[in-house]
Amino acid sequence: MMRFWGRLLAAAFGMAALVGAAQFGVVYGLDVLRLDREFTAGTDNDWNLQLTWVVWFTIVAVAGGATFAAGLALRDRRRIGAAVRIVTALAAALGAAAAAFPLTLQPAQYARLSATFDPELTAAIAVAAGVVAGLFVALLAVGRMPLSANLWACTGAVWLLAILSYLDTTEFGRNRDAMGEYYDPMRLGVLDISGLQPIPRASFSMPVIALLVALACGLVARHVGRSRLLIALSGAVGPLPVAMAYVIGGPGISRALTDQADAYLGAMIAVIVGLIVSSVIALAPRRPGIL
Repeated sequence: MMRFWGRLLAAAFGMAALVGAAQFGVVYGLDVLRLDREFTAGTDNDWNLQLTWVVWFTIVAVAGGATFAAGLALRDRRRIGAAVRIVTALAAALGAAAAAFPLTLQPAQYARLSATFDPELTAAIAVAAGVVAGLFVALLAVGRMPLSANLWACTGAVWLLAILSYLDTTEFGRNRDAMGEYYDPMRLGVLDISGLQPIPRASFSMPVIALLVALACGLVARHVGRSRLLIALSGAVGPLPVAMAYVIGGPGISRALTDQADAYLGAMIAVIVGLIVSSVIALAPRRPGIL
């Protein structure tokens, strides 16, 4: 028994740390995320934008570590009950923190903001809040298939948006500064490509993803006979980490610029849209031969 719990703890901690480090490694390596730079007037909200990504990476790392460890428990033919869920989530939270704190605070100490607050302290608070948010998401979704499926489908879709946005950025050479050192920042959960208008793409990217994922995952879950309650909740769980990341990262330092605030609003709407779609699917009367 002790060996089983020890293996579960190690798996959750290790995978969460690996997922967190891998995400930071990708964005740092591609210069997509740069905390060690100057955030001057006109780019004030870039600080909030980058903190939002940091928080989301942390939430995904916690959920990923807990999900992986829970999968090992299933392989051992163990039931994923409250004990497994709590142990894996706590271990994954520690693993994500072990990766996220140094990878965020080390570059954040060189950030230069036009605002008066301490960037390193702000980044530390954001990571800590991300760990807590990730713990909540893991406790909610791990071991509950409709919730987990929606969570990871949405996570994959958000990464797809990021990849498409990055490819557009590099193709058109859009840079923020005159020296061409920093890429024009991409917003979390937004299809930030030059062919679309800034405000509509920020407000509608996440709601569209939430709608499509809730529809697909909800119909599949309904077809295989999952709990109506879990199906109803599943639509909100997928976009929830993005919404939590925006809440923690903030709508932006500058009120004159709405780039971060527009995406913030879109993330909040996405949770409601996902919940409505999945609830309709869960509550729809079942007919013979129909989902």
